[in-house]
Amino acid sequence: MKKGAFHNSLLTITRQVLSIGFGILSTMIIARSLGAEGQGQYTLAILLPTILYTFFNAGLSTSTVFFVGKKKYSDEEIYSTNLFTSLILSLFSILIGILIVFFFKDFLFENISAKLMLYVLMILPILFIQKNLPTIFQGKEEFEKFNIIVILNQFGLLVFSLLFVWFLGWGILGAIVSFAAAQLLMLIVTFYFLKKSYNLFWPKKYSITYLRESFYFGIKGHFSNVLTFLNYRLDMFLIAYFLDDASVGIYSIAVLLSERIWMVSQSVSAVLFARVANLNDDGSKNKFTSLASRNTLFISVLGGLFLAVFSHWLIVLLFGEEYMQSVVPFLILIPGVVIFSMGRVLANDFTGRGQPEINTYIAIVIAITNLLLNLWLIPAYGIKGAALATSCAYVLDVIIKSIVFSVKNKVLFSDFIILKRSDIQLYKNKLVLILKKG
Repeated sequence: MKKGAFHNSLLTITRQVLSIGFGILSTMIIARSLGAEGQGQYTLAILLPTILYTFFNAGLSTSTVFFVGKKKYSDEEIYSTNLFTSLILSLFSILIGILIVFFFKDFLFENISAKLMLYVLMILPILFIQKNLPTIFQGKEEFEKFNIIVILNQFGLLVFSLLFVWFLGWGILGAIVSFAAAQLLMLIVTFYFLKKSYNLFWPKKYSITYLRESFYFGIKGHFSNVLTFLNYRLDMFLIAYFLDDASVGIYSIAVLLSERIWMVSQSVSAVLFARVANLNDDGSKNKFTSLASRNTLFISVLGGLFLAVFSHWLIVLLFGEEYMQSVVPFLILIPGVVIFSMGRVLANDFTGRGQPEINTYIAIVIAITNLLLNLWLIPAYGIKGAALATSCAYVLDVIIKSIVFSVKNKVLFSDFIILKRSDIQLYKNKLVLILKKG
């Protein structure tokens, strides 16, 4: 039986809190062990398989959630087709990655050995399958299993970084092995849950029709996902090009902490996408998205203020004096990251309604803006300029999405931006219910 949206959101937020805790601890271990320069090289190395997955996954995970919710195809068809397609796409991505390493390494990964970069590419098959199968649970709104799988990513990274980086002292190689092992752990548990819940293990029933439809749906929003990811991470490569690996390491800590504010928006968006895809009337969709949007923004503002006040102590305590220069870019990133939390909710609403191309059009504008701002501000102001460019791009993204959502669905801006008394009452009711159960 499906749980309520509030229950699923709360469950996912709990997962995010645990993930953030594990993630910060693992990053602390890696950052302190490798130093700023090593942290920067690790960040750049891991970006390669992540970018290749983002470029070549064809929106398969998004399509999975949508079509599982619509119940047009059987679980066996979706599972088998996803598994086969993931393997093919990962092999193609490896070939592209090899070309990048051999022809562009000196431009993108100057201080990282070619052998290490080739090792990193071997993560891709695990990454593709691990990203594209758990979304079956998301589509079915079974967030207990989905959240366990996601938590294992950061928990596994913590355990494996303690082993390979802290105790064995393998350096950057140990950090990369830890990343790969965490992905493998998630994949093993995913297979276990799929086998136990739906008897899905060996692929038996491929569907060319589903493959064609999923590609068509996924590609509509895929370009948007690519551009959005580049908006998140393009500044890392530009910092490496204009500055150095140590600057990448320092900036990566500012990004890591500021993006923790997205805990609520990630949780709500995961639930919202699946729920909107399953709703039939526009009125219910508008009401649900407006509720999610304004509450996400409100909670994100509170989280942003807390992190801003304690940023200096948090960074020094967790990562050491070497990362003190992360504080200012972190503070510059916070306003954009806070506002963008609402944009993530609106983006998932567009996709849940079967209109992911809206995100693509907006992402094109934002990507061009972000690139131009970074090219201007990084040479002039270093990592502070990168933070300012990213923060401005996030704000512009939300302004455009808000206008589109309001005009297209005839919803007042106040309905999805400003907290209402009914929201406060909802919190009170849920708190009373939780206390009674306790």
